[in-house]
Amino acid sequence: MEKELFSLRKNKTSYVRYPLIFFCACIFALTTLFEKTSPFAVAFIASLSGADCAAAFVGSGVGFLMRGDFVMAIPPIAAAASVSILRIFLGKIKTTAAAVGSAALTAAAVLMTNVITAESPTDIIISVAFALISGSTCYALIKVYCIAAQDTAFTLLKPSNTVAVGIVTAFGIAALSSLSFGIFNIGIMTSAVLVSAVTYRFRLTGGALFGIICAFGMALSSSDLVYAGLALEIGAVIGGVLSSHGRIPQAAAFLLAAAVTGAILGMDAAMLSFMADMLAGTVIFMTLPLNRIMQKIKPHSAKHSGSDPTEVFAGRLELVGSTMGELKYAVEKTAETLDKTVNRDVSSVYNSACDQICKNCRFNMKCWGEEYNDSTRQMNGFIKILRSGDKLNPTHFTGALSYRCSKKQQLCDSINRKYDDFVAAGQMNRRITEMRTVLTHILDSTEKVFASMSEEFSSSVTYDRTASLKTERVLERCGLTSPKAVARSINGNLSIEAYGDGELACTAEELGDIMIETLQREFDLPCILKFGKRVRVTMFQQATYGVKSAACQLSRRKDGSNGDYITGYIDGRGSYYSIISDGMGSGSRARIDSAFACGLLTKLLESGVSVEAAIEMLNTSLLVKSADESFATLDICQVDLYTGKTRIFKAGGADTFIRSGKKVTKISGNGLPIGISYTPSVDAKTFTAGEDDIIIMTSDGADLSEKWLEQAFERDSGKNLDELVKTVAGAAKFNCEKGREDDISIVALQLRK
Repeated sequence: MEKELFSLRKNKTSYVRYPLIFFCACIFALTTLFEKTSPFAVAFIASLSGADCAAAFVGSGVGFLMRGDFVMAIPPIAAAASVSILRIFLGKIKTTAAAVGSAALTAAAVLMTNVITAESPTDIIISVAFALISGSTCYALIKVYCIAAQDTAFTLLKPSNTVAVGIVTAFGIAALSSLSFGIFNIGIMTSAVLVSAVTYRFRLTGGALFGIICAFGMALSSSDLVYAGLALEIGAVIGGVLSSHGRIPQAAAFLLAAAVTGAILGMDAAMLSFMADMLAGTVIFMTLPLNRIMQKIKPHSAKHSGSDPTEVFAGRLELVGSTMGELKYAVEKTAETLDKTVNRDVSSVYNSACDQICKNCRFNMKCWGEEYNDSTRQMNGFIKILRSGDKLNPTHFTGALSYRCSKKQQLCDSINRKYDDFVAAGQMNRRITEMRTVLTHILDSTEKVFASMSEEFSSSVTYDRTASLKTERVLERCGLTSPKAVARSINGNLSIEAYGDGELACTAEELGDIMIETLQREFDLPCILKFGKRVRVTMFQQATYGVKSAACQLSRRKDGSNGDYITGYIDGRGSYYSIISDGMGSGSRARIDSAFACGLLTKLLESGVSVEAAIEMLNTSLLVKSADESFATLDICQVDLYTGKTRIFKAGGADTFIRSGKKVTKISGNGLPIGISYTPSVDAKTFTAGEDDIIIMTSDGADLSEKWLEQAFERDSGKNLDELVKTVAGAAKFNCEKGREDDISIVALQLRK
């Protein structure tokens, strides 16, 4: 967690850094709190390390001695010495525990040295208060250093930042308010400068918040400064209202509001001194080169105003996905309306034909009036003849209609023609329905793809601009043109994704070594993907686990190819994928489907699409891939190499077995293969795998049991995975029932630290 103060650490010229630390420590040592030497100098020392700590100790010692009372200087010097010794040698440990330990050590040192010299119960209470103040200030200072050292935009209104900065500021102002030179009070002047600067940067909200913090610090120093703190806060609020108009209107409003408040509260000598301090602080604020000072904390993407590019891009993806969903809804509703308007009644065939042929016949009222039921039965009989595949002719007429009708041939021709049109329209409608169903599922799966990508972009991550720029420079030296990279830190683990044109002039191993040396972090082997003239490079910080894998495939026929397809890869973000796909049947025809499924699924996953959305897209692709039935099973094992969290996805996949210790557990799925129905049926199971656990994935041709595998592991502990998969595959083939043989694929995965 802990990092050194960015302005001190990045400045490698010691003749500037060390005197600055010396001066700050000396000033802190001169301050008082509750009319006693303040513990702020000791907290400042405990927050540093190495030579910086030594410089601070010397500066604080000089400050304590400058107070003129050598005896009273002994306790704080002793406390400073005790924390300095530990921090000089152990300050390089960058952990939260080290920061907490430093805070605890500071509190203990201050408490012990002050209790020893305590002369009354009040002194003991003050000693305890000083211990709490020094410990919390030490921890808050370390936190502030960490915030300042980050290469991301500083956001004061983030709760964790506000607490850390607020503690340091409040106690710092309380200590500095005890220093006065003539009519000028250092604490009040510092408060005026800080409040004005924060108001300029964070407008009304930040200024008002910081005004309260500084006012509290002033009140903590002396009860006489309570009214001054109130005037400061009102000035901060009024100045914040006009801060958007520039520095001069803000400063004028700040001073005027504070002066009016002071006049209302009573313009005595103390208030006049306060106004002089406010004026001096405002003048300092006006002369500061704020553009340079604020460069660090000026937002690169103004997150508080909603203009973060990643958040905007995530919102755009979400909008596109929502549009796809609305388009799907519109297609479905329009289709429902059109379906209702289409007359699908077969009686329309003979009705329209008879209306056309019989309208001028003198027997029209006889046939379609008095004998309507007989004529209708005759026409329904004609429809049955047409459905059998025959064509209608005059010999099919029977009864009175046969003797009476003089236009039998014309009527037969018309009914034949209209029935052909009716059948063609039905076929077209069915085809349109199928296409519409496929379209709506494509839109649905596309919506899920955009939603999953939007979720990834909008997730809570930290972006490291320095690492991104260094990566771009490395890739440019390695041959890529105009590379663009982004480095993200998720749970403290750095991952990098970069794109560029051209060809890399180095191998993945060489690139990995260069990146390790450049960023001073251990990375796993980079993943390099070429598409068109572009190159994508992804890499992630070395994970907790590695995966050792082995596979064995046996064909149904000795001279035939295996219809199963297996693949395994790391996605560049710290997850390992193992995939088995079993195509319909066996041999080369099945392998086409399984290879298509694995290849497309891998491409989608490499593009950052979630597993669920990728399966939806793949299912739709198999539905329209060919006129013949085309489906395949899917068995996916996803392992998070940082945590060991494992997810098993099965779409008609065979059993998976987990060996943990001496026990073997079976995971089965009830889902159907993809490409059968419009909506894929996928079973998902989640568990956490540990070191040395073995995951065995199988295809449909392997019929295994937990007990047999437990016995197999007793004979072979799994140290040799290649031999293990051969043994398991051989046993599975031997146990196949005659006539029910199938291609067999066995994959074994083992997590290793």
